[in-house]
Amino acid sequence: MLLDNKFFLVKRLLQNVRQFHSSGFRTGYEGPGKTTVNIINDTDEKLLIDRCLSIGFTMNNNSLTIGPIAIFPETVLSWNVGCTKDINEASLSLFTILKPTLDILILGLEIKCEYNEIRELKKILLKYNIKNEIFPVQQACGVYNFLVSEGRYVAAGLIPPIHSKILKPEKEINKELIQDKKLINST
Repeated sequence: MLLDNKFFLVKRLLQNVRQFHSSGFRTGYEGPGKTTVNIINDTDEKLLIDRCLSIGFTMNNNSLTIGPIAIFPETVLSWNVGCTKDINEASLSLFTILKPTLDILILGLEIKCEYNEIRELKKILLKYNIKNEIFPVQQACGVYNFLVSEGRYVAAGLIPPIHSKILKPEKEINKELIQDKKLINST
């Protein structure tokens, strides 16, 4: 009798456990009108720079930006500077207020600058403990793309290059300008 009573209790306990575990496998409502969620900004695609033009930059998502830009791995902003001489503490304030701080800030200047100008920019960034590299803009685009593809928290301030007649013949400059205009008209 004692053995039958224990067997009954164990059998009942197993039935309860089986019901408890199987309740997790029941599916929810699957009929018409079922609520679904689509997350539209959940992408791992980072912004990279495809081309550096005299008027701006083209991105890997086929967008064209006009003028100087401040670019982050997932965001691009218009940067309110006209040339290297316009870069000062106020124009760099965008990069100084970021939390967490950047791994590195890349500055791409439109022309080769003298050492004194670069030293002044580095002093400003050192004041805010921002690691930085300053390059000509074409080289800065490549460095930015490399660091983003590595997964680093990086930003770049880029000023489109100025076409110089000293560096390139006039025919080549005109050819590039025509290509730039065609690109603008196609977007």
